Amino acid sequence: MAPTVVAQNRPAKTLDIYVMDVEGGNSQLYVSPSGESVLIDTGNAGAAAVRDADRIMAAVRDAGLKQINHLITTHYHGDHIGGLLELAKRIPIQEFIDHGPNVQPALAIDPILEQYAVLNAKVKHRVVKPGDKVDVTGLDWRIVTSAGRVLSSPLPGAGSANPYCGGFKRHTVNPVSGQPVGN
Repeated sequence: MAPTVVAQNRPAKTLDIYVMDVEGGNSQLYVSPSGESVLIDTGNAGAAAVRDADRIMAAVRDAGLKQINHLITTHYHGDHIGGLLELAKRIPIQEFIDHGPNVQPALAIDPILEQYAVLNAKVKHRVVKPGDKVDVTGLDWRIVTSAGRVLSSPLPGAGSANPYCGGFKRHTVNPVSGQPVGN
């Protein structure tokens, strides 16, 4: 099996970051100095999925990529996972990364998640927790929050605890709307 870098079509020596406006959220594409890619979120569902996949694919082409090595879905809201199915039709995705089961069922998202389960059964799928690493050659990529949990101690080499975050308490209910806070 050839290394991932060979599959990429660019002479990479820098960490390149692309931010795509997917209207309602952002999608970010990171291309490491080794040529490996990490995509975070895929934009909206419905008619907007084509638009958002077009925007992501424009960045993918600019980066000279032939595949997405790691796709991280931060949470299962429509503006973060909605474009996943459209994007997966256009480019191979080697690994899906997420926080695990959905805790906020929604009629608009549930069908996407059903198809997502079919997609991620065909390739590597990983549920991450705070502190887990995403294997990207040349980068120390760590997950700092997942499934409502956060790191319990500073990252290696980060120094002392952040005094501004020391009293962090996770809300289970939105204090304004009274709606449950999930993913």
